[in-house]
Amino acid sequence: MSGSDNKTEKTVIWTAFVLLSAVFVSLVWNNNVWMDEAFTASLVHTDFAHVISRSMADTLPPLYNIILKIMTSVFGYKLYVMKLTSVIPMVLTIYIGATAVRRRFGFLTSLLFMMFVTFMPLMLYYGVEIRMYSLGFFFATASGVYAYEVASAEEGTFFRKCWIAFTLFSVLAGYSHHFSFVTAAFCYLYLLLYFFFFKRTRLREWFACLAATFVLYLPCLIVTVRQIMMVNGYFSMPDVDLPMFVQYALYPFTVGITPASVLCLLIMVSGLGVCIYCTIIRKEKDADMIFAFCAFTVYYGVLIFGTVISKLMSANIFVDRYLFFSTGLLWLGCAVWLGRSKKTGIAAAVAALVVGIFTYHVMYVTEYAQNADAEIEFLRNNISEGDVYYSIGGHEEMQNCIPFYTYLDPDAAELTFVYPLEEAIRTADENGTTLWLSVLDGYEPSGEDMKMLEEHGLYMEKEADFEFDRYRCAFYRVTRQSFVKK
Repeated sequence: MSGSDNKTEKTVIWTAFVLLSAVFVSLVWNNNVWMDEAFTASLVHTDFAHVISRSMADTLPPLYNIILKIMTSVFGYKLYVMKLTSVIPMVLTIYIGATAVRRRFGFLTSLLFMMFVTFMPLMLYYGVEIRMYSLGFFFATASGVYAYEVASAEEGTFFRKCWIAFTLFSVLAGYSHHFSFVTAAFCYLYLLLYFFFFKRTRLREWFACLAATFVLYLPCLIVTVRQIMMVNGYFSMPDVDLPMFVQYALYPFTVGITPASVLCLLIMVSGLGVCIYCTIIRKEKDADMIFAFCAFTVYYGVLIFGTVISKLMSANIFVDRYLFFSTGLLWLGCAVWLGRSKKTGIAAAVAALVVGIFTYHVMYVTEYAQNADAEIEFLRNNISEGDVYYSIGGHEEMQNCIPFYTYLDPDAAELTFVYPLEEAIRTADENGTTLWLSVLDGYEPSGEDMKMLEEHGLYMEKEADFEFDRYRCAFYRVTRQSFVKK
């Protein structure tokens, strides 16, 4: 390769890095949140001690919550700060594509990987969500990248650095999410199989890495065991039957717009076609192709593992979004396959760009179609200190979202959710404050609810209609003569 070609490739790669990073950043300037985001954002609306204690009581590892607390403490408790906290790991994944992936697999594979982790389904969605998914995605993907570096590198300083990076990324995957750690565990498994069959002299190093991983992960493991015991008591996802298993198998290729989903599948099938042609028909013994196949199959290994676990546990902890962590390696495998030749690489890049138009449109509508400004302003102007809130229909959704919007303005009074309705009435009555009710779209107060209000001499006075993210609800002031605020 000539010096000018190398310089051009670097320019293209780093220009792509800036532009693809900007795609993620462009989606954070809104105030729409859904239930899980509001839960996480509310969790860090306290001091560090309470963030840790709340995280320990949750069902997931604490790393993301700690990082989010640091970010909001330094840069302010703002929604765009929280969403940028999730964007940063996706930008770091693109950076790994521009550096480690390019160094190992070359320009075209690097560019494809960077485009795939931006434009393929799920990437933009989980890349801006105020949850730990993007963080676990980055660490799990980096674990796979450096697992191959460990397998390929010669003895020396770089080899030792790769072992350290692989170990740390894998452990941090575990501190981000349990299924991010499962993804990294498959990287350990593939490394073990490779060393056992081809480089047995490195098995000692593998076991040393495993021991270091165990020691570093032990504090999180203790918490995880405790959390799993709690999960068996109150937390369960839908069972994974055959139709749902098939749905999960197609999850990485589902855009929500049929032509784009078909195009995603064609990209994947094309990559598999290249793999089959090179390894089976032409019988090439190419280490990169074998790695790509292993990386691709990690997703389906995690899917099978999660399905088995869902059958063994009394409460299912496995759901489709937990597969997101392994999609980075799936698309890395496709990028390696399709980046083998200029023709397939360019075709895949064009296809990824077309898919990206659809995925970005879907996400832009999701993030910006609704706006919570009116809701935030209403709460700021009408909620007083000590006011109590109760939700009819969608308890958990509204319990998290509506009080959260009162946290965004430091000068506004915060709204306290109280459950059940009888307790909410009693609390507001004792405090001499106002009780507010929301009624989620599609629901209405039950006869029991209305009877309880009547028995206390109360009635519902509609004040506003709220519409944000995926929710619509009516907002009521519950009042009687002694309740009305002047």
